[in-house]
Amino acid sequence: MVVHFAFLFHIYQPPVQIPHVIKQIVNESYRPIIDALKQNPEAKITLNINGTLTEQLHDFGYDDLIGAITTLASKGQIEFTGSGKFHPLLPLIPEPEVKRQITLNNDTNQHFFGTIYKPRGFFPPEMAVSEEVFKIVKNSGFDWIIMSGIANTLSEFPTNHISVHPNGLKLLFRDDYISIDCAFDKINNIDTFIKRLYYKHTSEDYYVILAMDGETFGHHVKHAINNFLIPLFQTVPYRNDVKIWNISEIVDMFPKGFTQVPRDSSWSTMPYDIATDVPFPLWFNPQNEIHIEQHRFFMYALTLIHLSSKYRDSMDDEKKRIFDNARNLLDRGIHSCQQWWASQRPWYSPDMILRGLNEVLMASVNAKRSIPENAPDIKEAMELIMEDMLKAQNKIVLSLI
Repeated sequence: MVVHFAFLFHIYQPPVQIPHVIKQIVNESYRPIIDALKQNPEAKITLNINGTLTEQLHDFGYDDLIGAITTLASKGQIEFTGSGKFHPLLPLIPEPEVKRQITLNNDTNQHFFGTIYKPRGFFPPEMAVSEEVFKIVKNSGFDWIIMSGIANTLSEFPTNHISVHPNGLKLLFRDDYISIDCAFDKINNIDTFIKRLYYKHTSEDYYVILAMDGETFGHHVKHAINNFLIPLFQTVPYRNDVKIWNISEIVDMFPKGFTQVPRDSSWSTMPYDIATDVPFPLWFNPQNEIHIEQHRFFMYALTLIHLSSKYRDSMDDEKKRIFDNARNLLDRGIHSCQQWWASQRPWYSPDMILRGLNEVLMASVNAKRSIPENAPDIKEAMELIMEDMLKAQNKIVLSLI
């Protein structure tokens, strides 16, 4: 029997990330991972790179890295996935915004990677899924979606068939246990890794999906590339008991199995979160006052953008420029990191919370500025919305002090 496995590496930096951090991660993680793939042509990964990071790599002068990723994709060593460009938590934003983020991500990555960027699969930021997300992803033309193993609702975890959503979308579940142990340096050599892959005592072939932040390798775990990833890439092609693939190859290899509707969850959702009906605890915990006010703040901003968009055709060129700037700022501002840093489980950073709030606030101010002078009623309505919005902001700021 053979254990077939695939790595999905998710690489992303928030749009408000400071340049020297990106430089550090490029040198510690992104370049070494790409070099490891170059030096081992039998190795392959599935890669999610959010469009905001692709733009950052270009803006900071790393076009050679973009080119290297493109080359490896053309050789079949890298398979791309779709996602949301600015890494929002998709279940927490309205359907039009989810569709917009998917389209922006596709457009950006197609611009930089060219025609080789044709993702079959979809990586929802933070692996946060809901029934609404499944519908949108399917309607966006994707063949499969990946999520945390905790989302699985079958009595047995899928390892020898591909589960299918009632809408036809193929469902892939990461092995949370092995993935987390890799990410936290509990699996750091080939022998331990292979033993963990062989956790099922069966004579039948099965598959294991590993998914984690790409920054795990070299940045979070400094020795993980030289001591684990490179030796693994060098060894696996010569083994008959384990085989490495990309995720779409595993989808094509195994039969379609039981239909299921996965539960709302993320890759940080724990069983006790499911039991208490908190599917996205690091981004929207009803017991976290900052999360509640952040969500209220975002919804006010989305309302302002929606109202101003109705007047875009009647705007002069300057007003259109102001509105387009507002729209871009809001796209950036709803990234998930600011909620993550407010989770206090255990992560907490007032600076990251405020950076995200600032972009959303600037978007809201510019949305109001873009309204033509002949629409005073709308301006007045937007002022009332902004009054409530600033109350939410004030609660957030005071809670940080």
